[in-house]
Amino acid sequence: MLPDAPSEELLAAFLAAHAQGSAVPAALFARGAELHHRLAAAPPASPAWGRFLVAMGQLAAEHLDDAQAASRYFLAALQGVAHHGDIEAAVTAGYDQGVLQERRGNPTHARAAYRAAAAEGLRLGAIAANTLRAGTAAVRLAFAAYGELGEFAPLLKQTWLGWLWLRRHDPAQLDAPLTSELGRQLAAFLLPEDDPGELIHQWRAWPPGALTIATTDGPLTWADGLAACRDELFAAAAAAADEHLRDEGPDPGAPYRLLRAAAQRQGD
Repeated sequence: MLPDAPSEELLAAFLAAHAQGSAVPAALFARGAELHHRLAAAPPASPAWGRFLVAMGQLAAEHLDDAQAASRYFLAALQGVAHHGDIEAAVTAGYDQGVLQERRGNPTHARAAYRAAAAEGLRLGAIAANTLRAGTAAVRLAFAAYGELGEFAPLLKQTWLGWLWLRRHDPAQLDAPLTSELGRQLAAFLLPEDDPGELIHQWRAWPPGALTIATTDGPLTWADGLAACRDELFAAAAAAADEHLRDEGPDPGAPYRLLRAAAQRQGD
């Protein structure tokens, strides 16, 4: 039985146990199901509720092999974002729902979940690792299905803009697999085949040209023409070429490093 305590205390205790990984998953899930039953009729309007739903979905998916339960919790976190207010929890839920559907062999449903998670995160300026993971996954599945980017092209440009923002302002969020996938898509869809000098022209010609970032000081605009954004683009392009275009010649990232150095000397 759950103790008679305020909902925020119960949620905090559950989330702490989940984060520490000290509890038996089945027992923790059972305790969480009891807590969900108590609070679901009138859930608290707090970020802890969104994180709780994501944690329950992860327990169901990763430890109990209960895809239906996991899906219910993930969808509740994503669809209830207006109530609980934790955008990153909602994005994580959408991304995890996409992973779940992809593992179950449902690429269409996975693509929709990834796209919804990325689009919501980008729309609200929640530029975090899972927003970018969802964006790259949606693009990957879309290209596999259609052989072209089509209506997913703006989503990819926004995902790249978010990537360049994190490179400059919060690089610790960018782990190696995520960075590699972002670079792979940059090399495949943006880097010029013949003339590296065309990179900026092609970059600026690809809409949209800006992304709104939610910060503690309020929203700000990160635009593809800003000197800082272009600097990160050249650096990311050099790294992407080195990793993904090695078969096309020696030192494939060198032209982009030269372009970056030239732009820095010009102070533009």
